[in-house]
Amino acid sequence: MAFRVPSLSSLRAFEAAAAHLNLRRAAADLYVTESAVSRQIATLESQLGVQLFHRVNQRLTLTPAGKLYSRQVRETLRKLQRDTLDIMAHEGSGGIVELACLPTLAVEWLIPRLPDFYARHPQVVLNLTARSDVFLFDGTDFDAAIHFGEPHYPGARADPLFPEESVPVCHPDYFGGRKRIRPADIAGAELLHLSTRQFEWEQWMRLAGVEDVNAMRGTRYDHHSMVIAAARAKLGIGLVPRFLVERYLNEGELVMPVPLAMPSSGGYYLVYPEMQPVSDAMSRVREWLLESASEFVRATQARA
Repeated sequence: MAFRVPSLSSLRAFEAAAAHLNLRRAAADLYVTESAVSRQIATLESQLGVQLFHRVNQRLTLTPAGKLYSRQVRETLRKLQRDTLDIMAHEGSGGIVELACLPTLAVEWLIPRLPDFYARHPQVVLNLTARSDVFLFDGTDFDAAIHFGEPHYPGARADPLFPEESVPVCHPDYFGGRKRIRPADIAGAELLHLSTRQFEWEQWMRLAGVEDVNAMRGTRYDHHSMVIAAARAKLGIGLVPRFLVERYLNEGELVMPVPLAMPSSGGYYLVYPEMQPVSDAMSRVREWLLESASEFVRATQARA
């Protein structure tokens, strides 16, 4: 006798109940009654021959088997949703790529280049999600990510995009129009820090030959975009990757008071699962990103 796969309605009821551990909230999510959710879960448990929930005083807790199954069902339903949207949006052609990206890099570097990508690949949709953390792909919907760091990501391939160098930037009027600014002048100014790079200013001061300075003082921000905005608002001097502020420097909204760039030991990488088949859409995104990054590196070197 052929194995009977659980119905989609029972799997959705189980996934909602596992997420909320509350039948009333699960029912509200699904626009059905509590009794309907309860019946679907009972049917699923009967079909599996496994208890998925402990029920104590109308409270739900997942059994060990329920915890494992809930993760698997959640991933399956998410993939089914993505595949369905893909077919609906493109009638079987093209594809959707889910890319996690550092937020400021997405705004200042990637998105301005997307018109070129869509001109070449109009049938591919590239969805962007801001993620600053390095993560494993298991349990996520992402096809790839752009990370900063070293090229070692467990269970994933890492294609190098470009290196990084950080430069000090501030508003043109921050030093009152003075033309000659020394590294020691920066040491006495308000320093703007990226919270995840607490020692970067200290390293820059050492590179600039400035000693006996408290480079840890100043305000901290979660994202480079915040550091850039603070520098543009005359709140201090930020130390940021040069490629993120290139247009502000070209337009005169920011200046480099001291033209000393600090190379980083890390770089930017396109990271994607090692064991997962690469779709045609993902291949197109990868090829375009590598080409765009290569052109960017050549242009940067030509200006140096």
